[in-house]
Amino acid sequence: MVRILAFVLTYVKLNLQVALEYRVSFWTQVFAMALNDAMWVTFWALFFSRFPVVRGYEFRDVVMLWSFGAFSFGLATAVCGGSWRFAEHVAQGGLDFFLILPKPVLLHVIVSRMSVSAWGDVVFGLGCYLALARPASGELALFLALSLGAAVVFVSYAVIVNAAAFWLGSAEGLSDQVQNALLTFTLYPGSLFSGAVKVLLFTVLPAGLITWVPVGLIRQWDWGVAGLLVLGDAAIVCLAVAVFHAGLRRYESGNLLAMRG
Repeated sequence: MVRILAFVLTYVKLNLQVALEYRVSFWTQVFAMALNDAMWVTFWALFFSRFPVVRGYEFRDVVMLWSFGAFSFGLATAVCGGSWRFAEHVAQGGLDFFLILPKPVLLHVIVSRMSVSAWGDVVFGLGCYLALARPASGELALFLALSLGAAVVFVSYAVIVNAAAFWLGSAEGLSDQVQNALLTFTLYPGSLFSGAVKVLLFTVLPAGLITWVPVGLIRQWDWGVAGLLVLGDAAIVCLAVAVFHAGLRRYESGNLLAMRG
């Protein structure tokens, strides 16, 4: 685990160094994403100034939704940006490069890319939580731990939907739509949904595991719910690994000779 962590951190460092070669572009993208998130939270602030409580959710709860969503999504796509876009490589036979490397193929694929704008989500998510949610003592550590679990779910789900390319061929459009739908639902109060829709949002689109359950645990800690959350996160990770390797057995090489610096 120590070696794997060191490997991931090295990749993050190298990806950052590459991105910072164009500092103006880097900071412009970071600022633009943070500003975009801030505009949405401003909208919710105006909304809750008229309607203080909506189905059990107050403004602070929505702030936590956006903080969890932005921070965990930012971590997921900044550190493991490759998980979001490898369907294209599968369709074009572009995984050949990763197959000859010594590290696990899946790990190499997901950490090989970084979304620059995702750092804006990271900065906004943490800043929004500290400034508007005003966490009590100990809540920040819990927020960071739960956000890490949410980021793992984001990455695992991205792996699953991108791995559809092993069976469908061109699946970039499908993966983009499904992943965007997941992100969208994580940013709305869970109390707005019920019945079969809510079941789907804990399974087919696991938005509930990313923001709704963590926000509930911040509001009122429950060891039973926390245990179920860990089991749910672990199940999605295992499913992602299994689906990727099942698809990899179907992979057809593109016979590409690729050099990467």
